Amino acid sequence: MVYKELILPQKLTLDEKTMTDSYTKFVAEPYERGYGHTVGNSLRRVLLSSLEGAAVTAVRFEGARHEYQALSGIREDVIHILLNLKKLRVKLFSNGPEIVYLSAKKEGPVTAKLIQENQNVEIVNKDLVLAHVEPGGKLDMEIEISKSRGYVPAEEIQAQASWPAGFLPVDARFSPVTKVHYDVENARVGQVTDYDRLILEIWTDGSLSPMDALIQASLLVRRSLDIFIPAEELAAQGGEAAQGGESEGETGTDGVALGTQSNEILEQPVDIIELSSRASNCLKVARIRTIRELVARREEELLAVKNFGKKSLDEIKDRLKDMGLSLGMQV
Repeated sequence: MVYKELILPQKLTLDEKTMTDSYTKFVAEPYERGYGHTVGNSLRRVLLSSLEGAAVTAVRFEGARHEYQALSGIREDVIHILLNLKKLRVKLFSNGPEIVYLSAKKEGPVTAKLIQENQNVEIVNKDLVLAHVEPGGKLDMEIEISKSRGYVPAEEIQAQASWPAGFLPVDARFSPVTKVHYDVENARVGQVTDYDRLILEIWTDGSLSPMDALIQASLLVRRSLDIFIPAEELAAQGGEAAQGGESEGETGTDGVALGTQSNEILEQPVDIIELSSRASNCLKVARIRTIRELVARREEELLAVKNFGKKSLDEIKDRLKDMGLSLGMQV
């Protein structure tokens, strides 16, 4: 019987003609027959349900104690404004929650541009209209922004909260991915045409790029499967990958070769590796913003950062290991 080698995907392409900040079409091939659906469906489920994002979780209005109250000089009632705030898309650079403020007294529409951002909060859709100020009116709000996954109803948010009096909970949709579609077509390998080509389309709300979303989802799937592989087998596989990849790409000090796909990962922000609040804050103090900047540092350099301890170092090393990277690489 002729031995048939398992075919694994060799190419990932992006449709640059249709790519935007919130939409990208990816094509990966070739896969063994049936693998396209296995991989596509797994990624779709993780992309839609498991990625971390930020959303408004509570609001306090000056002059209103409950959601059914009208605000003097404001066209919309409190419920209407809360509904508009649900549409606010935010980037949160801390583990949160964060409080931001809005004050408007000029007659006319009140947009998200008037929200006072801080170093940890960036408003994505600044042109979103939240309310309208009428002559003599004024709108003052304190807005809580939190980080989580999926959809969390207001009742659950309130049950877990410890706000000062006056804050009203808001239903929160945290997922940065709004839509995912995948399709599987035939792909050719030599004279054989029954392999799979996976076409994956990702739409986001703009707070996370489709590429970053795909990287995060892929890492989650990979980490979910690592439990089935003994630690010694993972170490052996890592050694084989290092030896097999030395002929092309950039090479780190540990002998791991970096191909095109790894180079794309190096340019991603450190937020994608989902560190604890302490480790994340230490990296901010060290002004480390990308994976490339992180892996270029040595252990002793990180330990020299204020409040950076062994626990944070071990956490970072474990996360990088999951990605096939390490500290002290020449990149």
